[in-house]
Amino acid sequence: MKRLGDLDLPDSMEWKNRYDWAPVAQETGRTLGGNLLVWHAQLTGGRPIDLAAEGEVSWLSIEQVSTLYAMSTQPGGVFHLVWEGETFQVMFRHQDPPALSVTPILPHSGLFNGTLKLMQV
Repeated sequence: MKRLGDLDLPDSMEWKNRYDWAPVAQETGRTLGGNLLVWHAQLTGGRPIDLAAEGEVSWLSIEQVSTLYAMSTQPGGVFHLVWEGETFQVMFRHQDPPALSVTPILPHSGLFNGTLKLMQV
């Protein structure tokens, strides 16, 4: 099951960047004596989640697009994302516009390809 808030998403929708993020921050430096210093920490939140309905295999209906648009225009809105048995708290990634991008697959068809840019909070 794939769901954002109360909206069922197409089963054919893909999470494009699922394995492009690691929850680790790391910086390095050197002491005056030339020794390596490493600082690291576990990251909590901020994971980018790009969901895509693309090509001829995945479409969003006009009703889904309208609901997603309404969700994306809620400043600070936080939603449950259920993705194949896992649950995440997410919000739209407005700092990386557009947070929601859709294009009709055919004029007046009521079906759209689109991308949602979310981040885990």
